[in-house]
Amino acid sequence: MKYIILTCFFLFLTLSYLTSCQNPATQEAKHQSSLAYAKGFDIDYSNKEYTQVTVFNPWNPGTIYETYFLIKDTTVQTPTNGQTILIPIKELVVNSATHLGFAELLGINQLITGVCNPDYIYNPHIIQRVKEGKIKDLGDSFNLDTERLLLLRPDAIMTSAYNADDENTKRLKQTGLTILYNIEWQEETVLGRAEWIKFVAAFFDKDSLAQELFLDIENKYNKAKSLVSDSTLIKPSVLTGQDFRGSWSMPGGKSFNAQLLSDAGIYYHYADNQDKGSINSTIEEALVYFNKADLWINAQVETLEQLGAMDQRYTLFNAYKSGEVYNSNKRM
Repeated sequence: MKYIILTCFFLFLTLSYLTSCQNPATQEAKHQSSLAYAKGFDIDYSNKEYTQVTVFNPWNPGTIYETYFLIKDTTVQTPTNGQTILIPIKELVVNSATHLGFAELLGINQLITGVCNPDYIYNPHIIQRVKEGKIKDLGDSFNLDTERLLLLRPDAIMTSAYNADDENTKRLKQTGLTILYNIEWQEETVLGRAEWIKFVAAFFDKDSLAQELFLDIENKYNKAKSLVSDSTLIKPSVLTGQDFRGSWSMPGGKSFNAQLLSDAGIYYHYADNQDKGSINSTIEEALVYFNKADLWINAQVETLEQLGAMDQRYTLFNAYKSGEVYNSNKRM
């Protein structure tokens, strides 16, 4: 049993590395997606003069969040219901660390001129360029330094989008800069999220490379997934995260994290939940539904003793008692 638990858990970690602001438009989304897994965007190559990239609104199904027309010739005429962007983009600001993984794979790190929250970035190349001043630290992603951003004047800024017209987004729009809305975090599957590499690549004229990279990710993921596809295997159960100031955030049942657990052959109590984001729970609820869980993952501590000292109630969980507690912070 312990062997199966550990096998499934390390498969979970392996798969997780594959993935390692708004004023929504009301225009109807009628184009059927040409992508294999991603549901949040589409790329249409049918017009020979420009490529159309459509970002769909996950909070208002059937409508479009933003449309981009990518051109290589400034004389090309494009429709008026979207942003026209000359590609390849030469300078990019990224305000979410999750998008840097795509940039690394596509080989465009050298084109990044600004980032937010560098303390949350692990990529050594990006960190070194921040230290050298070649990449500007624009502060917190939810309170971006717009003055420093305007001094940079990048070709575009890639940002996450949220179901609220927050003040930070309003300020971004007021800069007049091109905003690329990357909503990969709303995908329901890991491969759907990974397929957003094609979205990023389109703005840098690297479509063929993105297709090649994604096929490799897809093949590796499905090969790993097949290792635990045997229905006769005993599924270990899992608890994820920990309490933070009275709130315990867990993956919604329709989130890519929940799908990742399922694909890794792990039982998750909230698998049937319909939320794509997080479920706001408490330590009391966690004790009710997860006290017998075989595994505890993503605990933000270095030792069991440290975890127990934070809250004595943590010691009541079965995974704590058995020592099956893991975090993802070996590299920081």
